[in-house]
Amino acid sequence: MLINYSKIFKENLFDKTQKEKEIFFFNNLKKLHNYHQKNSKEYLNISKTLFKKNMNKIENLPFLHVQMFKEKNLKSVQSNVNVKMFNSSGTSGKKLSMINIDMKTSLLQAKVLNRILLSVLREKVDKIYFIDSETTLKTMRNSARGAAILGFKQIANSFEFILDSKYKVKKKIIKKIIAERKKICFFGFTSLVWLNFLNYLKKNKIFLKKKDTILFHGGGWKKIEKNKVSRKKFNLECKNYIGSNKIYNYYGMIEQTGSIFLECEYGLYHPSLFSEIIIRDENMIPCKPGKTGIIQVCSLLPISYPGHSILTEDLGEIFAIDTCRCGRKGKAFKVLNRIKDSEVRGCSDVY
Repeated sequence: MLINYSKIFKENLFDKTQKEKEIFFFNNLKKLHNYHQKNSKEYLNISKTLFKKNMNKIENLPFLHVQMFKEKNLKSVQSNVNVKMFNSSGTSGKKLSMINIDMKTSLLQAKVLNRILLSVLREKVDKIYFIDSETTLKTMRNSARGAAILGFKQIANSFEFILDSKYKVKKKIIKKIIAERKKICFFGFTSLVWLNFLNYLKKNKIFLKKKDTILFHGGGWKKIEKNKVSRKKFNLECKNYIGSNKIYNYYGMIEQTGSIFLECEYGLYHPSLFSEIIIRDENMIPCKPGKTGIIQVCSLLPISYPGHSILTEDLGEIFAIDTCRCGRKGKAFKVLNRIKDSEVRGCSDVY
């Protein structure tokens, strides 16, 4: 039997203590593991070859290295089922992840993303302004950025793009934003927010003064690292020029669309009821809180492909369990860096 999602949707996203969540999440993640073993020969071969432990805990269940999605076209659906191929943004010359999404998985991802965003918005906003170009939806619709735009569209009654086809700020849009009287929201990849939008506002000495707005941003930190942009500096500039104190960074990836980890006001990321993280050392042993290691992300959403448990190429650390000052229960973590100039070796080498 697959997961009873309708039952989970009735629960609060961040109310379970870590002990409660571990029982709940293990039972459901194991169901997904069994499902993918039955429906994906590749996943069955990988999990049986590499994982011999007694599967009595989340950390003992099989997982895939994120690189696998760049090497293999992994599916857990029959060939006659209609799927859309989504790709990671990637850097020039590198292979892109291949993620097969069917209608059931897509609807589930959209519904969970909506729930996570509404946990801070409380209600739909009148309009969302994308700090991006409409060109992105035309040329990169099935990319990480395109998927993010499509996902965030659902939290607003209407939307507009701030950047033109050359990724320059539209002057008419700025005037429209200043004139807005209803509650609005901004969304953009971090690098676009900083390099394209904030730089324009600073250069032209424009202060939007939109104190009741919310800004969501994620990804793209690598492009602004050379500017030495810290979270504190980024948020301060957003407050000064946009005017909002409500700034939410998120951690997520195309390999687990919908299962984003929102950053709370104290700078820590939180898994929702539909996701979990494990931090592992170089020997793949789970780390205790306070120790830096490789981030493994788990999600209850991927049905059409075996992306429910993925070892990333990011380093992170658990900072709190059930004790974050924001009030959310469970693990609270930080993403510290990418693993420099390498892919995580170990399970990826076997293939």
